[in-house]
Amino acid sequence: MSVRGWMLRKFKTINRDRMKQHVELIHQNSGKSKPYIYLSMIGAMLKRGAGYTDYFRGNYIDLSSAERDTFVTAKKFYKIIHYLNDDYYKVILDDKLVFNRYFKDFLGRDYLNLREADFAEFLAFLEGKQVLFAKMPIGEGGHGVKRIELEASADKKALYDGLISDGYLLLEEAIVQCEAVNRLNPCVVNSFRVVTLRKSSGEVVVLRNAFRINQDAANVIGSTNDLYFSVGEDGRIDSNVIDDYGNVYETHPMTGTAFKDVVIPGVREAFDLCCAAAKRLPQERYIGWDVAFSVNGPVIVEGNQYPGYGILQHYKLKDRRTGHLKEIADVLGDEMKNIK
Repeated sequence: MSVRGWMLRKFKTINRDRMKQHVELIHQNSGKSKPYIYLSMIGAMLKRGAGYTDYFRGNYIDLSSAERDTFVTAKKFYKIIHYLNDDYYKVILDDKLVFNRYFKDFLGRDYLNLREADFAEFLAFLEGKQVLFAKMPIGEGGHGVKRIELEASADKKALYDGLISDGYLLLEEAIVQCEAVNRLNPCVVNSFRVVTLRKSSGEVVVLRNAFRINQDAANVIGSTNDLYFSVGEDGRIDSNVIDDYGNVYETHPMTGTAFKDVVIPGVREAFDLCCAAAKRLPQERYIGWDVAFSVNGPVIVEGNQYPGYGILQHYKLKDRRTGHLKEIADVLGDEMKNIK
């Protein structure tokens, strides 16, 4: 699909209610009139291909033209992905069954491929397990994932047939989350996004990271207005803790844990793990890795060809006036000129 066609599709699928909500927030924060904000948004879309969420998260209303140029936009992101990542290999990241086979030694957990496993292998996999997660091979944002609690009296054949007929072809044993993250939210395996970029020389660097924490007791990540923050190598939070709308939190609204007291073990190891995984797939140079912190250390949950730049450059995260595009350009150097 051409960039123009992709942008046209994005425009047609705009969530207008959500857009109005963002305009209202910008109006409250800036004092600018709503008609002015709408016109400014349209201008940013036409000139830079920036969606309304790009506009809001970058705080475009308060930026100069030069500062806006440092931000990734929907249009620019499309070009970055198509330059850095080879479509031929994206199935390794897109299909969870293919991903698990390719990166088996990075997972830290057992899994079963129901595309291939028969009922006897299914029964053997269930032995000794009380909780499993069933996943559809293709899915993102917490969709196509369900938690299964096994009972001794359960009809295993009905479960096996039902999973296959419903398309839940990947079974994984549950990750036992470490206590430091459980203090924040013990109801879900909370997700740590690490974005890696491979230079033309082959060196892999960590660009940014963002921890995603559910606000409530949902047992699948991404089902609520989540909280986000960045973490340093020492495991301490090195940013504001924000939600999608830029509200800043000092404590977790459900557990009451103070974010200033949080220390997550194994962050440096998580960065190293993601860099090692990125080197295994050199054809995909720009990847967003989802990591979980288990009781045995960090493990990779999945990889994403579309790393999700939006929250990484939210102006409230680190109170910066420059965006993710500058970070990419700083790593790529002269090669950045090839992304047009």
